Amino acid sequence: MPEAQSDNTDALQVTFLYASQTGNAESISYTTYEEAVKRGYSAEWHVLNDYKKFKFDELRTVVFVVSTTGDGDPPDNSARFWRALKKTSRDDGAAYAHLRYAILGLGDTNYSNFCNTARRLDKQLGELGATSFYPTGLADDGTGLEEVVEPWIEGLWPALAKELNQDSAKDSASDAMSKDTKEAAELADSAVDALAALSIDKKANEDNDLATEGLAVQSAYEFLPLGLDFRPMATVKAITGAPRVPAAVCAIHWPEETEEEEHAQTDGKAYPPWHAEIEADARAQTPFLAPIKATQQATGDKALKRTLVVDLDVSAADHVRGEWQAGDSFNVYARNDPQMVSALLGRLGLDVNEAQRSIFVRSSDEKIQLPAHLRRFGSVATTVRALFDWALDITSFPRKQLLRALADHCSEPIDRDRMLYLSSRQGAAIFDELRRQGPALVDILHAFPSCAPPVDRLLDLLQPLAPRSYSICNAPHQRDAGVWRFAFNVVEYELEVVDPFSDNEDTGKQSSPMRVNRRGVCTPWLERLCKAKTVGSDPILVSLRPNLNGFRLPPPSDTRPVIMVGPGTGVAPFVGFLEQRAAELEAALAAAEKADSIQGPSAPSTWLFFGCRSSTEDYLFKDDLEHHHSSGVLSRLSVCFSRDAAAREQRGTQRYVQDAMLFREDEIGDLLVTKDAMIFVCGDAKGMAKDVNAALADILCSYSSAHPSCVTRLIPEIKEPAPLTKAQALQVLGRWATERRYVRDLWA
Repeated sequence: MPEAQSDNTDALQVTFLYASQTGNAESISYTTYEEAVKRGYSAEWHVLNDYKKFKFDELRTVVFVVSTTGDGDPPDNSARFWRALKKTSRDDGAAYAHLRYAILGLGDTNYSNFCNTARRLDKQLGELGATSFYPTGLADDGTGLEEVVEPWIEGLWPALAKELNQDSAKDSASDAMSKDTKEAAELADSAVDALAALSIDKKANEDNDLATEGLAVQSAYEFLPLGLDFRPMATVKAITGAPRVPAAVCAIHWPEETEEEEHAQTDGKAYPPWHAEIEADARAQTPFLAPIKATQQATGDKALKRTLVVDLDVSAADHVRGEWQAGDSFNVYARNDPQMVSALLGRLGLDVNEAQRSIFVRSSDEKIQLPAHLRRFGSVATTVRALFDWALDITSFPRKQLLRALADHCSEPIDRDRMLYLSSRQGAAIFDELRRQGPALVDILHAFPSCAPPVDRLLDLLQPLAPRSYSICNAPHQRDAGVWRFAFNVVEYELEVVDPFSDNEDTGKQSSPMRVNRRGVCTPWLERLCKAKTVGSDPILVSLRPNLNGFRLPPPSDTRPVIMVGPGTGVAPFVGFLEQRAAELEAALAAAEKADSIQGPSAPSTWLFFGCRSSTEDYLFKDDLEHHHSSGVLSRLSVCFSRDAAAREQRGTQRYVQDAMLFREDEIGDLLVTKDAMIFVCGDAKGMAKDVNAALADILCSYSSAHPSCVTRLIPEIKEPAPLTKAQALQVLGRWATERRYVRDLWA
């Protein structure tokens, strides 16, 4: 890449770049960009994959906000940037000597490779000669992103001013930015006395029922009553640490008449009305409509979770033909729960006609561009209903920044002060309890009856509704070339709410908690479509998501054994692997017969560890797996049953996949050390993946103890044979992951 050529860049020029999978990094980057503009900077805001459009090579001052997804992987919307950066690192070790940067990384310590994208970006930019002008921040979603994000952004401004030789930001902007903070610091005196005795309970819900009575947008949505104890607030005289309020940028334009009225409608469709406007990073990843071809329930009626297997007809999508492989996944663009959307629109005071009127979304400040997911609506008409149905995330737990902004739209001091408290440093404990209860936006608004944010403001505050990703569980051989098969658990769960004032004074016991049913966004929606009488005719919007981390079955010419670990729906890509291997063997056999070869085809050994709860209720793809095993495509099949003791005893199996691996540690150790076996793991990142990783480390330690001479093979730097320590074993696994010999496809 060429070096920066322009020396007359605006002295206050700074570019904000983001890489985001779920929308958090995008939202934080956008809010910071907004604040930079208000402070007088000449700022731009872009997604990393657009690096050519904004001429990344020529930038001098950049602020990155990047998240980490999967097994320490960068988000999809930065894949092209990373490929270019990797190529640059090979070509020129000083390509970015002109670049000064700051990085904010988002991650979750519940998963491996915490903030790997940020760490990797910092390392590679440094190797290319770039200089960090501000320490990298690593925010943990496991404890709350705000704990790092807010102070990091606060410290960014003086560091940025120093970097650009700026004495101070514009006084008017600084004054405007601090006004909200000063107003928020003092609690309203009129509410302090009441705070000692109130919680958000039935009274709030009753008040809200009265407030929404008679609205035209009606819903059968079941609100989540919040059980929060605000009594500690009575001793607080001022709050600190509340996040800054994002600037108001989005403005809804209500035209009198528009030719786009019909285009904006969304009712009755299983895809967003603007589906043709969605841009892709590559032609093969362009979204397209795919009808549901077939569906079946893969679990028994007594199974704890319902699992569906669905076939999508992708035969008409020429741009994906020949572009996908076993191990790839695809995105589904789902719709928010209609009942929740109706409840939210009703709570916002919109009637049916208003919700369905055509609108445009414009920026109220010509210096600030709209968020990326709303930009198309500057010229493409939509409706408020369509935006909340398809474009906005209304189900994720509200962040502190959203609560802080909502506080400004409360007409009652007690509601305002409680929201300020929840978003403050002093209210951290009660915020954690709110986080545990997991309310959606509409539940928050229902619990704070006087909070009435304008729809425009919510467009500023809500993150984009991200597509959901599913593994393809078939291979693109001739019979299934026009089908994507996938399996999913229908996400349903129960939230438990305890009234903090429910103690029985006589017995000292607390009354039973209230339980409220909750559902996911995508899988219940897919289930409704599958049950409807529209199979074969009602398409959904999908896009190919190629697996870029090496999650691919090696070709038959690669003689290394393959170990696969995939409990539950994590087995899905391995079913595709086995289909691919069966097709390869079939083709090789046909070629051998045609050539009158005496020796038939052979393939490297494969070993699958699969786990489920019951041998009769949720043994997914049982017929497929046992067929591949009996035919020799799958060399070994180890099935675990976590809640079926009879099946474990009958089959001589273990409870969990990691137990089965440890039970066969000698065989696995030999495959790993002497045969250079590849390991593929797919499934839950928080629990299973960590346990399997620990089991592999234990296996290496045990095998090295029995065979000390293998240690120098595993770690050449060690000269004297000795059993591996756990740390050394983990180091070996880390190296194998870098070499793509140990590959994981993980999700939350």
